[in-house]
Amino acid sequence: MSRTRGTLLWIEVPGLGSRVVAQPYADAARTMRTCRAIVLPPCEAFGGRLAFTAGDSFHFVFRRAGHALLAAAAVQDRAAQHARSGGEKFDLRACAVSGEMRIDRNGVVGDLVDLAGRVRGAAGRGEVVLTGDVFAAIGRTPVTAEELADSDGVPADVRLYRLARARGSELPYGGIGLSKAGRLPQIGAQGMLEGGESPASRSWAQARAALRRAGPALASAPQWASHAFASLPALGRRASEAVPALRSVPARIRNLGHAAAVRLARIPRRVQLGAVAALAVAVAAGAAFVALRGDPLDRALSRHDFRAARRELKRVKDTPERAYDEARIQEARGSFGPAATGYVKAVQSGEKRGLQQLMKMTESRSCDARTNAARALGELGDPRAVRALQKLEKSKFADERQDAGVFRCSSKRAAREALEQLRSRSG
Repeated sequence: MSRTRGTLLWIEVPGLGSRVVAQPYADAARTMRTCRAIVLPPCEAFGGRLAFTAGDSFHFVFRRAGHALLAAAAVQDRAAQHARSGGEKFDLRACAVSGEMRIDRNGVVGDLVDLAGRVRGAAGRGEVVLTGDVFAAIGRTPVTAEELADSDGVPADVRLYRLARARGSELPYGGIGLSKAGRLPQIGAQGMLEGGESPASRSWAQARAALRRAGPALASAPQWASHAFASLPALGRRASEAVPALRSVPARIRNLGHAAAVRLARIPRRVQLGAVAALAVAVAAGAAFVALRGDPLDRALSRHDFRAARRELKRVKDTPERAYDEARIQEARGSFGPAATGYVKAVQSGEKRGLQQLMKMTESRSCDARTNAARALGELGDPRAVRALQKLEKSKFADERQDAGVFRCSSKRAAREALEQLRSRSG
């Protein structure tokens, strides 16, 4: 557990739990995906680290209070933007508090969380409430705030402020936070972020790219094959003359290869082209088969049909395999912490694929996925993970900064700590 000073941003979606419970499974899953798609990208754009999420609450930690305020404003504007475009409406409320916090794997704990829970009660729907410590940093951000009266449950010595709304704008806070956040991924019809791909769809895209790259070669294959067939007799003669060992072979046997080459060269050009075309079709079919193969659970996850995936999971009786498949579902949902924990349980139960999947997660495009995978590998203590962790420690990622502080997601730091754990165990 570490102690440091920072800002905790608590974002709550009132009524989300009851709304999800009342919906069919597919609609509930879409609602949760949409909610996360609204909240997560703006906070991550300002360096926020998701420390805890449960039910209708999200806890983010920031190194700078000003970044927390801009993230909160961006989240509120993004929610309003989504609702105006005909999407589902979410009435969010947020609060930001600064001070010393204790952070462990379960998130932020201690007095600061208790204070945030009290301050949260002073925020109405669509509002952002902050304490005096956060207000002191507002001068360096393009937002303003107004002081509030005392609120029940909040200590009398804690001054409260509310982020001022923009006037004459369609968005609550004028899009100031969104403009500072840069280009954020769009929210699709099913709540998926634009550009997000499942493992199966990525494999299919890779197969299609490979076929496109092979297109020119396949187009010239008939001509190449024709030349190859025609040159076979000459190649056979040169080989028999150039290799001394072949001279000791009886001429009758040595000439078999030459005779076969001559016969192949006499095959009609139409037959040659047909054989090459059949080979090209076989290659394309093989690539498609490799891209689309998989068990029913794979197919369900490729469609993001988590209800079908759960049905397939119920059919798995073997405990290690069940733990592994449960972790796969969590990973596909974007819950990387539970996924990493599930893979650890699978490995400890004897499922070797759990270790392989954790090492694969260290190459993910998500910092959260890489970080959780590295921590899980450190806990497992398996020396086979050393190479993957060393590679992660030296790699550079677009979603990480080299000077990542304690509140920024840093998979490189997690890999370094995991390697230290492995060394301490081996030593």
